[in-house]
Amino acid sequence: MPRSPVAAAWDLLHRFVPRGAVLLSTLTFVGYFLGLVRERILSQSFGIGDELDAFKAAFLIPELLFSVIVASGLAAPFIPIFMALKRDEGEPAAHAFGRSVLTLAVLAMGVVSLVLFIIAPITADIAAPGFGPEKRALYIDLFRVMCFTQVLFAGSMALGEVLVAERRFLFYGLAPLLYNLGIVIGTVLLVDVIGIFAPAVGAMLGASMHLGIRLIGISRTTFRPWPRLHLRTPAIREFFRLLLPKTGGGPIDPLTFIFFTNLASTMAVGSVTVIDQARNFQSLPVSLIGVTFALATFPTLAARYAARDRSGFTALVVRNSLVIAFLTVGAAAGLIILGPFGIDLLLGGGAFGPDDVVRLAQVLAVFALSVPFESLGHVLSRAIYATHHTLWQVGATVVGFAVTVVTALALAPSLGVLAIPLAFALGSAVRCVLLVAVLVWRIRRMPDAPDGPLESASVA
Repeated sequence: MPRSPVAAAWDLLHRFVPRGAVLLSTLTFVGYFLGLVRERILSQSFGIGDELDAFKAAFLIPELLFSVIVASGLAAPFIPIFMALKRDEGEPAAHAFGRSVLTLAVLAMGVVSLVLFIIAPITADIAAPGFGPEKRALYIDLFRVMCFTQVLFAGSMALGEVLVAERRFLFYGLAPLLYNLGIVIGTVLLVDVIGIFAPAVGAMLGASMHLGIRLIGISRTTFRPWPRLHLRTPAIREFFRLLLPKTGGGPIDPLTFIFFTNLASTMAVGSVTVIDQARNFQSLPVSLIGVTFALATFPTLAARYAARDRSGFTALVVRNSLVIAFLTVGAAAGLIILGPFGIDLLLGGGAFGPDDVVRLAQVLAVFALSVPFESLGHVLSRAIYATHHTLWQVGATVVGFAVTVVTALALAPSLGVLAIPLAFALGSAVRCVLLVAVLVWRIRRMPDAPDGPLESASVA
């Protein structure tokens, strides 16, 4: 009996994308929709102005330090060590390691958040030096609320790594949705009572829900998140050894948008919010296409490198790069053509008037130029990681960041806020070219396959 076209298409999809990635991609899309609902409510409640500028800026430094200390470090080393311990020494050893990392992440972020709370006025001079006295005071108050959310995220991030290791993708992927939902609930219920502090309280609620849903997922496993801190173990030493190169390039993305906020704060009122909202639209195709393909192909790339299958490794990189390029060029064109209509539909109304729609659409159209380059950067970076190399990937990222900064500063006097997305597109393109060069070098150095049949690699 011939197979249905739907079944054939589903099998073709799973040749490239594992089922976990399909679920996560779907949840990511729903999460972006909730994010747009969040932005619509914020825009209609406050418009593009001083209050929303201060609210957006208050996130930047706490999120940067969270990315450096917790997120970027956990992403690479945790799961390989956890799974190796589970296989070689048993589940109790893996769980003991997981509890130590969880405790360490929460303690580290707790100390950092306390310090940030105390030095909040100093951070205003870094994140938003162009803010006036009243706007600066509002930023400081909102910033101190944001410090508490990062402690909750630290615990949730560590638990999320355990969920991925245990293949509990549903509970992992639901967390970002609930975070956005918390901001929406807080804003709708409290905006008439406490104004711009309503979404800040909503962020606290959302972070609590983010952690809560992952605790529910953890309760369905045998892992128990009790505090434990044993640092003098081989597993923890290996964790720190792998963490250092990963964290070296981790701050670049947050630093890029701190720089954008810093520069935008010296421009017309609302520039900070416009950059933030345009980035939210631009990052959707990057996440759904670039990030998803990169995550889905990473295990296969690693397996082919381990098997010394140079031709298979190269073919997979080329095929996926071509598919990503085709899809993201189309997505970029869609953002440029349909951007004004989508912005008006999703954000228009209330305090967000027609002039705001036009202004945001112009910035988004320039931001769209970076979609293919940023998306390709994800799969190229994973391919380099698969060759057991990180140094030059970080170097390419640093050079791309430098190009972005220099270009934005050079063009800002003549182009205004449009200089920021244009500089980001150029920096992303330079980074992409450098990553290709590094990857070609790594492929040429790949060992030849041994004589005889290769072992088949199992890919999750």
